[in-house]
Amino acid sequence: MADPPMTPPLPGFLHDLVGQLRRRGLQIGVDDLLDLRRALGAGFGLGSDTALRQVCVALWAKSTAEAEIVNAAFARVDVPEWSSPRPGGDPQDAGDRASPDPVEAVTPSAAEPDLEAPATRRMSGLVHPPPRTGRRDNSLILAPQYPTSDREIIQVWRALRRPVRQGPPVEMDVDATLARRAGTGLRTPPVMVAARRNSTRLLLLVDRQGSMTPFHDYVEHIRQAMERAGRFDTFTVGYFHNTAGHSHSHSVLADLPDPFSPALDPVLGRIEPLVGGLVYSDPSLSSPLDLDDVLASVTRTTSTVIVSDAGAARGGLHTPRLVDTVALAKALLAATGGLVWLNPLRRERWRRTTAGQIARHVPMFPLTRQGMYRAVNVLRGRPLLLDRPL
Repeated sequence: MADPPMTPPLPGFLHDLVGQLRRRGLQIGVDDLLDLRRALGAGFGLGSDTALRQVCVALWAKSTAEAEIVNAAFARVDVPEWSSPRPGGDPQDAGDRASPDPVEAVTPSAAEPDLEAPATRRMSGLVHPPPRTGRRDNSLILAPQYPTSDREIIQVWRALRRPVRQGPPVEMDVDATLARRAGTGLRTPPVMVAARRNSTRLLLLVDRQGSMTPFHDYVEHIRQAMERAGRFDTFTVGYFHNTAGHSHSHSVLADLPDPFSPALDPVLGRIEPLVGGLVYSDPSLSSPLDLDDVLASVTRTTSTVIVSDAGAARGGLHTPRLVDTVALAKALLAATGGLVWLNPLRRERWRRTTAGQIARHVPMFPLTRQGMYRAVNVLRGRPLLLDRPL
């Protein structure tokens, strides 16, 4: 009986490499290392360190950003000379070694004329490029590192599911099939039903420019990961600046019993849903869309997520903006099935600001992994205690 093929051990520097990747959010586990071991056992990645790096990228990276992270981590660890010949050698390499190209011997020519020394002249200014070392430092590759990784965001939003059976019947209903056969006593054909698919629709409204400018890249990273998480029936994105429109209910502010109190509780029921608002289809806010048309295209199965600091970055309390936001929230709640708010600032920064007042009426969570988990739970129907819900 032949011995099973030997699997080469994993190289020692992989411990440092896995540590680098885990610090950057790629949770490389035992299964990932076993996959690499099987790939090495099959002969992949043994030719050079570049081949090994390409195998690691193919096994562990699920996106272009993660591939850059793996490449950068490889450049930061001390990879030893990595070259292991394949069993039996490469026939092409053997053929090349058997018939090397003839190289003519270079002999100095006795009749070569003497050449004059080149003339030089003095120049001023930085007209020459800096000296080159001849080496490329790949460790200087800059890979963005956000508070939440792609995988963490995808894992969070894949939990937002509403499976319904749609499409042609392609799956057998075992219970219905058994019930039919038991009821008739005959060999009847199986009962087929449609496959389940996620019918969740998501409307994402993102605040842009102004105090949200420092968070543009991070929010775009979140948006792209949510879109890649996919499996939504529809995924609609709209952009706005501070508010999606001005409410016609600003006159209720004159009826507040305490003009120095920021709470709108006495007049909250008199604020009408926002009508005639504008959102934009692009992040540069150059292609406006009527908010009414956007809301007409959504259904009660649509979940709405607003990403905004709600004035917490500047630390101010703007009562007219609070009225506009309450009007927008009422319009969204009337057209969609749920509304949550993700704030990129810490909860401590919401106090005594417009964000703190909005959080009394709308479920608001920090734009972190835990915050997004809690937001998804609310959209799935888990109740949340609010001070004064709309």
